[in-house]
Amino acid sequence: MIVAVQSMRSGIADQLKQRGYTVVDLYTYSKPIDAVVYEGNKFDFSAITEENTSATMGVNNSSSYGVFIVCSNGKSIDEIDYMLRTRCYSSFI
Repeated sequence: MIVAVQSMRSGIADQLKQRGYTVVDLYTYSKPIDAVVYEGNKFDFSAITEENTSATMGVNNSSSYGVFIVCSNGKSIDEIDYMLRTRCYSSFI
């Protein structure tokens, strides 16, 4: 899964790489991505363009369209990993 992060200098980028994700810079990478992980109070949606939202092979090799967006504020790497793997913000249990 290709995950674009807002800041490559953040610890989140390194932790996602350790978990096997392909991590790219949100503002310079111009190929399709599966998800974005950002931090802060708001997200600049202009960073998501037609070039990085084309149909891609997503979670479990299922075809998907669009980009899953995760705010990392107050979340552990385990919570972020769960969201990326399931494309779900929380469990229903």
